[in-house]
Amino acid sequence: MMTSTWSIALVVLLVLIGLGLLALGAAVWVRRHSRLQSLPAVQEVVLDDGCVHAQQEIPRTIWTYWHEPTPPYIVQRCIAGWKRLNPGVDVHVLHPGNLAEFLPYVPDTLARLNIAKQTDWIRLALLHRYGGMWLDASIILTQPLDWVDRAQKAEQAEFVGFYLQGYTTRAAFPVIESWFLAAAPGSRFITQWLERFEAAAVTGDTADYLEQLRAQGRYEALTQKIGDPSYHTIHVVAQEVLQSQPREHTPMRLCLLRAEDSAYWLHVQSGWKRRPLFARLLWAQGSAAVWPPLVKLRGGERSKLNAWLVKRHYRQGSLVERHLAAHSDQPNGA
Repeated sequence: MMTSTWSIALVVLLVLIGLGLLALGAAVWVRRHSRLQSLPAVQEVVLDDGCVHAQQEIPRTIWTYWHEPTPPYIVQRCIAGWKRLNPGVDVHVLHPGNLAEFLPYVPDTLARLNIAKQTDWIRLALLHRYGGMWLDASIILTQPLDWVDRAQKAEQAEFVGFYLQGYTTRAAFPVIESWFLAAAPGSRFITQWLERFEAAAVTGDTADYLEQLRAQGRYEALTQKIGDPSYHTIHVVAQEVLQSQPREHTPMRLCLLRAEDSAYWLHVQSGWKRRPLFARLLWAQGSAAVWPPLVKLRGGERSKLNAWLVKRHYRQGSLVERHLAAHSDQPNGA
């Protein structure tokens, strides 16, 4: 009987020790991945074809799109943050039910495309027609968008956006991202981008377009290190615009910021892995000096983080608590 009692006690002790070690390991992991590095200086590239500098300002308008009238909670919170931080900016959230109010012309072939490609056409069409700023619905803002106006004026650019160093192999032609685009109305770059994208992927067929690039010997130069060119056709088409020669008849001036220094800075610190990224978003604390002005959530990150946000599993003072939690709409939650 005594032996049995001691055996049970030993098992319980070992279980408790194991649980304690697991808890300690988890705490050490969270602490390690909750450390934040100071923001780097953002590398900037200005592409200039010798054009007359931009005369029109970028309108203080934000455009975004969701494929259903009611987006997920995390998207609602992202958009609420845009409005809170930019009270003088018009925010238009488009969906299939109101799209025609803003874009009377929509190609008949658009409906056959996946949501991503439909949205790619929509963003370019909106900026071509109205100008303004396109933000993917899963972008978290931590600061007002005043920096866009400053960048445009400093560089006299018709377009302000981001490029991804990780996709770029040709320094003269940075791979432009599509999740944040800011342009003056009638931007020459946006106009060409829209025309070529529509021909390549909307009225035309993406597979045929990419095969044609291979046949012409341009595929490697245009795709660089773009992941899945069939999905990221909008990136490839932007490269076609940039690399087309001659371009003297449509000169353009673009201001491009390196995404890894800002919207993807937390991803870089996290080794582009979701769990370390979430540790920084949900648990890390810090001053404005360590938070990038915006954070781009990718598809899987958005859907997984939504559950943490709904359940309020975040730390006081974290980025999620400061900029996505419902109370952040109040002045004292900013």
